Amino acid sequence: MKEYLTNRQIAFIIFGITVGYGIMPLTKNIVEKTGTGGWSSLVVAIVIAIILTYILTYLGYVHENKTIDEYSEILTGKYITFIFIGIYIIYYFLAFTLVTRMASEMVKLNVLVKTPVWVLSLFILAIAYYAVIKRLQNIARICEIYGMIIIIAFIITIGAMFTQGKLINVKPFFVVEDIKIYFKAIPITIFPLLGMELIGIIPFDRKINNKKIFKYTTFMVAFIGILYILEMEACMAIMGQSVIYYKASLLATIRRIEITSFQFLSRLDGIVIVFWLMAVLCTVIIWAYGTVFLIHKYCRRIHFNLLAFIVMALSFIVSRMPKTVDLVEEIYNNVSYVGFIAAGVIPMILLIITKIKKYDKKI
Repeated sequence: MKEYLTNRQIAFIIFGITVGYGIMPLTKNIVEKTGTGGWSSLVVAIVIAIILTYILTYLGYVHENKTIDEYSEILTGKYITFIFIGIYIIYYFLAFTLVTRMASEMVKLNVLVKTPVWVLSLFILAIAYYAVIKRLQNIARICEIYGMIIIIAFIITIGAMFTQGKLINVKPFFVVEDIKIYFKAIPITIFPLLGMELIGIIPFDRKINNKKIFKYTTFMVAFIGILYILEMEACMAIMGQSVIYYKASLLATIRRIEITSFQFLSRLDGIVIVFWLMAVLCTVIIWAYGTVFLIHKYCRRIHFNLLAFIVMALSFIVSRMPKTVDLVEEIYNNVSYVGFIAAGVIPMILLIITKIKKYDKKI
């Protein structure tokens, strides 16, 4: 039985999968490559992300009541679809596995210094397992609730940072001579915006998902991009380009400000860690669901809940394999390149075939 979501729920699914672990090192990764003009690379990345989101939304809308594995088989055949879905499964699995490990390392380093990393990883995966077996509609509700909390906390945090930042630290805003550097940094800036490929596992019903779905999905990606730009500028306004020396650049910046006017905001780093963990949980849950959902398409004899348990167990084992955090981050960066294939190359191929076979003319 297929589960359908409202336009708003789909938009918050995109928010939940996109805004996750990456918001911590976001500023460091971008400023390290672009300097103070990183916002321009982010703008280009946002435009690209919006286009990719529109394509995936369009495919789901045209191929009503079908997920990507189903309409891909119609368009490309059984064997090519098997390759496509295999790429998605590997990508989703490695993504949520590595994010779980990196988030656990971050929590241990900054909060629970005496707690073993494997315990934290197991805890995150246990929560993800419970959410996954509750299926897509419940996951969408989690993303709606968590998403609103994260957005409010994010805006409060960024606003507080701007009140104590210095304009001189974000200048020059744009250097004409560095245009080539800005364009070369686009692959780095688009990584934190990937996640729209999960639209492929959500079936659309035009009675529920009218044409406004395009506005919901593309607006959400644009909104996330604006939040990223504001975060990057706020971090630089306080720390300048020295922000590149901190992996958790957002947390490092927060710890340098203090708001004495409001006692409940005196320790902003605590608020940041809480909403960041909520974002990480959403990301892990959605990627884990995508993994189990697609595997279940080829293993229907195995009960969905049992399959979810097997996937989580394998994820825990794989997450423990890398010996160091640096190795985990290196693997994750390499896996992120597969995101271009999942979010860009495969949907583009399916779109071209849809246009050639004129499936869009039937709606």
